[in-house]
Amino acid sequence: MSVSILGSVGKLGKNNVDDVVKVQHLLAQHGMPVGRADGLCGPRTIGAIHTFQAGFLRQPDGLVEPGGKTLQRLNLISFKPAVSNKVAPKVVTPQEVKKAVPAAAGTSLIRLVRRDTLGPLNPGLKAVSNQYMLEKLGKPRESFSQACQPVTNEKLKKYITTASVGPFKVTGLKPAVDSLRTIMAEIAVKQPEVYQALGSAGMLCARNVRGSTTAISNHSWGTAIDLKLNGALDGYGDGMVQYGLTLIAPIFNAHGWYWGVAFRKEDAMHFEVSRSLLEKFLPDIK
Repeated sequence: MSVSILGSVGKLGKNNVDDVVKVQHLLAQHGMPVGRADGLCGPRTIGAIHTFQAGFLRQPDGLVEPGGKTLQRLNLISFKPAVSNKVAPKVVTPQEVKKAVPAAAGTSLIRLVRRDTLGPLNPGLKAVSNQYMLEKLGKPRESFSQACQPVTNEKLKKYITTASVGPFKVTGLKPAVDSLRTIMAEIAVKQPEVYQALGSAGMLCARNVRGSTTAISNHSWGTAIDLKLNGALDGYGDGMVQYGLTLIAPIFNAHGWYWGVAFRKEDAMHFEVSRSLLEKFLPDIK
């Protein structure tokens, strides 16, 4: 059952008690820390709305409108709401909102959102296959296991580099490292809070795909990277995604990087060079 509201809820909204309670329940069921659903739209509730919106809106406004996109997203989880006829007082000033929202967002970069709420993934991009990578770049080494091993292909080794990309150092295929540096510079401007939280769990790592004895990981060519937020890795294959990653995925996509959230077994920490981007790299890898 979809939940409807009569008036807007949130920053400078109408904030009728019934509507606020409904939104608070929905936010709580999406994992947002709103506390008790009391029908009062204070800084905590507005901060939760703002943080929830940050997972899918470029400019969160802290407001849930009847029939709007935020309510549609919230309605992916339904509940049986409580009912009251009271009207909540407008207890929040713009100054309180401005002060509360960054704090709420800052503690929630690693909160989890469901993959199936994210909409289209990797628009216009195609993941590379092992066959394509082997054809274009050769085999990084002769044998693989689940452990990271060094690249032994002498031709490929010429194009492996170690460099800082901003928030951390990486070792990988040089054009991929250069592209990653550009991406990080854009994240620093557009998503500075995420940039400050970013860490790397590794780029170059010649090994098989996790759980496979035959498929080679794209980390083996130094064309993929795993990211951490505030030192935490996103859970592998659980269908849940750290929301901070959803904020930077469009930037990666715009630069031709494919997000592993779309893999059959979700791998949201993982970003890799797409086929179209690799094709651009090939003339410089002779």
